[in-house]
Amino acid sequence: MGLRKASPLRLSIVAFICGGICLACTMVGSIMLRMPALVGITVLAPLGAWPHVPHSQRRRMVFTSLVLELLMAGCGRLLGGFGLMRTPLVLMLFALLPLLAHLLPTDGNTPCVSVEITYAGFRMELTALVDSGNLLRDPITQLPVIVISQAAAAKLLPCLHPGRLTQGMRLISVRTIAGSSLMPVFRPKAVRLLLPQGWQTVSAVIGLSPDGYSGFQALLPACLLSSAQGGISLCP
Repeated sequence: MGLRKASPLRLSIVAFICGGICLACTMVGSIMLRMPALVGITVLAPLGAWPHVPHSQRRRMVFTSLVLELLMAGCGRLLGGFGLMRTPLVLMLFALLPLLAHLLPTDGNTPCVSVEITYAGFRMELTALVDSGNLLRDPITQLPVIVISQAAAAKLLPCLHPGRLTQGMRLISVRTIAGSSLMPVFRPKAVRLLLPQGWQTVSAVIGLSPDGYSGFQALLPACLLSSAQGGISLCP
């Protein structure tokens, strides 16, 4: 799914909260009260660990989490029936999941990357779709244009109003399948991409679009990754 490595602190906090709720559930006698809480924790835990996952992938993440939870519970009961120690063997089994993920085919996957943008004292991180068809460049600076949705830009530009330009913004002409139009753009203070080797600073201009892109918050020109080593993460 293209998930970047979550911070140990965030993972620990999510794990302790989930563990505490699960422990409290064991003290509830009625299974009708216990099951909704356990299912809710199973669904929300991965979203708490990776809050920036694209909206289009959240349903898949929830489904995968439920399936893994059922598999772990089933393996535990099966091994317990043979008198084996359940916890170490189940943990060992699920430790092999990353190996299985590498063996699965990746055909049809969509490249994506985390982008961090800093502008006017605000900073935001979003998930961008790497688009080889995004050849847009700013005619003044000749820098590639990262196109983000206006909904995502609201966190970076809280004073932005539809149809109005804020200080530091200007219009450039763009041509799409739908025809020609004008796009508001601005030069951010910093843009960083999360690549396999870590955060890398790139030079780019930010353009604003009224629409999103199938759950992704931005379109990233593929040329910005030309100097990256080791490729980029893939998310289905």
